Amino acid sequence: MAAVIDATLAGTSSNSYVTLVEANTYFETVPDSSTWTNKTDDQKNRSLISATRWLDGLSYYGDRCETTQALRWPRDNYTVDGIELACTLIPSAIKSATFELARALANDTSAVTNSTGTGLYEQVELGDLKVKYNTASQATGTINNIFDVYPWLQAYLGSYCQGGSSNFQVQLVRG
Repeated sequence: MAAVIDATLAGTSSNSYVTLVEANTYFETVPDSSTWTNKTDDQKNRSLISATRWLDGLSYYGDRCETTQALRWPRDNYTVDGIELACTLIPSAIKSATFELARALANDTSAVTNSTGTGLYEQVELGDLKVKYNTASQATGTINNIFDVYPWLQAYLGSYCQGGSSNFQVQLVRG
């Protein structure tokens, strides 16, 4: 069955931040579009939906506009570069991240789920603070953060994103 994109803004069943038409238009403006144009529409749709899922797993500043919206965007109650987020649009940086991640996923379908151990750390140190993980309980190929695989996403998402995956993140406040 062919993948169908629902990019309705704040929709209850939305599965993508962008449409295929928007993605195709975006890739008309990049130096090498061949890694996008050589895919079928179904492959592109699946990649856009997949990219949205990965981006939707991150924690963002601001608030969802509707409690019933399926995706984390659109958002409000946060300002980036002097511009207040609005419920009437998804910022261009979020859309660009979706386009670029979709292209990356379309061209390397196993990059995020391969068995190289990407994203697993045995120990992390910061000065005297050390955290040692029980890697035996972590699945091979598990990643804690899409930034581990595609660090360039931070250039698009840095102003909007609180950090890593919402499933693996805790807020630490010094008081």
